[in-house]
Amino acid sequence: MRSPLERFRTPPRKALSVTDLVSPAWCELQYWYTLTKFGRKRPTPAMKQGTVVHKELEDQVHTTVPVEVMTKEDGWALRIWNVIQGLRTLRVSGMTRELEVWGNVDGEIVMGIIDQLSYECPDEELEESAEASYADLRTSKALLPEYQTSITEFFLSPAGGGRKLSDIGVAKHERDMAYSMTRSPETPLRKIYITDIKTRGRSSRSIPSVNSVGFRPTHLQLQLYYHFLTRLVTTDDVTIDAIATRYKLEADKPFSDSFIAQVGSLNEQFFDASEDPDADYLPSSSGAESEGEFPSSSQDSMTILLEHNSLSRLWKLMKSQHRLTFLPPNTNPSTTTHSQPRDDAQEDTPPFPTLLSPVLTATYIAPPSSPDESMQYIGSRSFLFNPSSLYSYLTDEMHWWRGHRQPRGVPIMEAWKCRICEFQEECTWRREMEGKMAVNKRRKRGGGKANGEGPMGPVDGNGNADNEGGEDVSGQSVV
Repeated sequence: MRSPLERFRTPPRKALSVTDLVSPAWCELQYWYTLTKFGRKRPTPAMKQGTVVHKELEDQVHTTVPVEVMTKEDGWALRIWNVIQGLRTLRVSGMTRELEVWGNVDGEIVMGIIDQLSYECPDEELEESAEASYADLRTSKALLPEYQTSITEFFLSPAGGGRKLSDIGVAKHERDMAYSMTRSPETPLRKIYITDIKTRGRSSRSIPSVNSVGFRPTHLQLQLYYHFLTRLVTTDDVTIDAIATRYKLEADKPFSDSFIAQVGSLNEQFFDASEDPDADYLPSSSGAESEGEFPSSSQDSMTILLEHNSLSRLWKLMKSQHRLTFLPPNTNPSTTTHSQPRDDAQEDTPPFPTLLSPVLTATYIAPPSSPDESMQYIGSRSFLFNPSSLYSYLTDEMHWWRGHRQPRGVPIMEAWKCRICEFQEECTWRREMEGKMAVNKRRKRGGGKANGEGPMGPVDGNGNADNEGGEDVSGQSVV
């Protein structure tokens, strides 16, 4: 039998997305049913409402300009171009939204869209504690091996030719990604913060805690964004050649004259060039910049496009803009691509601190209920990037995507989720859990001791089990 990866995420179908990796954290079996029936997550009313909110927020930063693409290469050029301009918008205005990122998980290219990047710290206290937190992680003999495994065993190195790092040796700098983001006394530069925007119905004023079941997909989603962006800046985990192979692109093929004419006419203004993309590919901004510097008045969009008139050249420009945005001044760009594993005995320090903070935030907003109303801020949750938790989850999840195990439903302690699931009537896992609960109840009535996972606690009118601390999941957008 073919694996989920083979059935749903191999050419000519789209590649894995962050949504694909984190949605199963809510219920793996639910996502399996979604893929087998629809091929992707169907937009719910709550998701559609969230899309409207995201569009309104993006319009505060970018202006959308339609661009007609003639070739597949043009389409990818537009996406890369939008990233370049999004990074410029961040540097100039202090904020950007809907920034696309790419990562490499177990040899698979994965894409995602970061809702917001800004220089505004969402939690000063947590930021101040980050350095000490990672210092403890660094010096702890009990935790360090787990952290080393999380970074070195899972994520790919370009030196490995597509193999896992365990197959080729271990680069010591890989272990230091988490605390490469801590504040350096010598370079107290402004940090850049990742935020994900979540929408909730106005009737639901509560937001999940960081450690709650309902927050789990968001927790993983933000950590993936952090990891992907850090790796885009500091490594060649994802190359344009790998993307070209996956999507059957010609990396050195010149862009069409039509594409150059359309995007070249945008000049230096902050526009958002967009086509009709896949729903997973949200638009970002488009613009122009020269290698490592702001373009001079003579270097308009047309000039820059002509100088980078292929995916391979434009990708190189994008990588330079990542370094310009996220690396401190005077950082040698050549140190950011380590093609050879380094000896484990090397000094255990990050060779290239970046400006991306490990403080990750989910902000909750209530959409307007009428055209006369505005969005309302509900609250936010912040936490620190934790590579160990990210790795353990991804390792297990990729086992399912590769068909090494069957999809799992929720444990009995989370069976309250079934009350809001569209597949509850056909779910085999739910029927098995109901059978276990019936056995437990009979044993309790008979005075025997129930085995297994135990009975499910009572569920309130909102579908919340008592043993979940009364968590409210109504109106929540999981991803």
